[in-house]
Formats: sequence, C-alpha cells, structure tokens
Amino acid sequence: MKLQELKAKVYELVGVNTTKQLKAKYHEIKTLDMRLKASWEKTLIIVRKQHSEFEDWLENPPEEYKEIFSQIAATSQKYDQKSAETKQLVREVLSIANNLEGIVEEFQKEADQITQEIEISRRISKKARLN
Repeated sequence: MKLQELKAKVYELVGVNTTKQLKAKYHEIKTLDMRLKASWEKTLIIVRKQHSEFEDWLENPPEEYKEIFSQIAATSQKYDQKSAETKQLVREVLSIANNLEGIVEEFQKEADQITQEIEISRRISKKARLN
C-alpha cells in the first residue's frame, strides 16, 4: 500500500483530517515520525487493534453497561415514538391553521362586502334625506 493510501485509510478509520488530530487521539503514536511509511503502517495496526478491542467490548460489555445500554435503547425508542407523534401533531396543527386561514379569508370578504353595503346604504339614506 502506498503512503498516501495508508494515510487516507488511517484518517478514515479514526475520523480525523490531520496528523496533529491523529496524535491527539492516539498517545501511542506521539513519538512516531509520520513522514515515514513504517510509522503509518504501525499506526494502522494500532488503530485497527483498538477498533477491534472496542468492537469486542461492545459485543460483550460488562453487566453494568448492559443495563445502561438497555436504558439508552429504551429511551431512544421512546424518543423516536414521541418525535413521530409530535411530527403528526405538527402536520395536524398546520392543516388546522391552513383551514382557519381559509375561513378568515371568507369572513374578511363577507366583512368587506357588508362594509360596502353599509356605505351604499348611508349614501342612499343621505340622498333620501336631502330630497
């Protein structure tokens, strides 16, 4: 594997973009000269090993963490359910608001029409009084 491919692979696995960020996450490589391909190969081994150990730990965590993970999963599920319910309620509220806007427009038109009729009636009444 070429040096650039090694760098890209390590950066991708760790989720960083620079050597400085990489060294901040992995203290074991602080003393390595990252200009050398051998240092990047060693870094890749270290990163893979730690990722593997973490994956193994996740598959079989201690009992105290199993309970916590179970609680997190239950809370997450409740959150997803409440979020879906909230989204549905928001859609309903928006629909009601749109309907209310339509009703308001209708009433506004009726109010404008009544205002015009009142104005016409006043003019007619005023002309009738003058005659």
